Amino acid sequence: MRNESLGDVWKVWLYAAASVWLGAWMSPLLYNAGKALAEISQSKTTNGPLEWLAGICRTADFPRFYGAGLLLAALVLFFPWMEWIHARRGVAVAGGGPWRLRLPDGARVAGRGQWLEKNPRGWWHLCAGFLLVAGLLLAAGLALVPAGMFTLRNTGAGLVPLVLKSLVAAFALALVMEVFFRGIVMGIFLRAMRPAAALGMSAAFFALVLAVFPAAGVNVADPEAARPGFELLRLLVARFAELGTVLGSFMPLLALGAVLAYARWRTASLWLPVGLHAGWWFAKSLLAALSTAGPVISVNLVALAAILIAGALARFLIASPAIEDAPRS
Repeated sequence: MRNESLGDVWKVWLYAAASVWLGAWMSPLLYNAGKALAEISQSKTTNGPLEWLAGICRTADFPRFYGAGLLLAALVLFFPWMEWIHARRGVAVAGGGPWRLRLPDGARVAGRGQWLEKNPRGWWHLCAGFLLVAGLLLAAGLALVPAGMFTLRNTGAGLVPLVLKSLVAAFALALVMEVFFRGIVMGIFLRAMRPAAALGMSAAFFALVLAVFPAAGVNVADPEAARPGFELLRLLVARFAELGTVLGSFMPLLALGAVLAYARWRTASLWLPVGLHAGWWFAKSLLAALSTAGPVISVNLVALAAILIAGALARFLIASPAIEDAPRS
């Protein structure tokens, strides 16, 4: 690891830790505020947006407020963190381009790291990556219906609106996450270490961050108790002592992070990672809406296999190595 960029790597991990701590602290405040809004809206007439928000708060459980707290904390701390790593806007860099990101002075050493470049095959990578992952996961889900891993059910809503809603949400979520995880964070890692180490740390960072978000079936006994956000965080961390959680939940995320990191490095752009990631979210959303999953570990191991296959096939979508590979020394 390059000494001058070591501090920037630590700042990435400290930002994540601070966001988790602040989000866990904020979650009971959001929970109480949300439930109060839901109660007020039942007795008073409110406008459309407030009524919509109150409806969500009325049915949401504590883990959902905990997840919202993490996202809000990450957003609140993002701009101070960017200032901390000297990511000032409006500073010209050599060899400009539409996808370049301003990083710390110590990380902007000539020949180090990998800039994000304009990808002439971007739309092809985006669409092909999406169809590859979404097609594999949906096909696997349908193929496993006879095995009892998925049970199809009637949603009561039209299929076309459901597909469109899932499609928009998947691409929006994938775009935001890829800009942060592969655009900013992985860019810092590539400037601080060799490509193999940067890809590995990027995948681990991605998986660990998503692992602290609420998992199905994990909840606190009493949201009104003292520090319920930290209690839920403790329960989520304690799950790593279970082999089933590591194999069934963490490993698929780690594999997905590795595939996305490799795609970003080989193409020096975010088009392919966004497409692959959007396909993942789209398939998960559609399967969750149209079916009931069986044993969690079995379903997630199937997802792990699909991700690994998609990663292998994604290599055929890449016509050439990265535009500007990070140095190997």
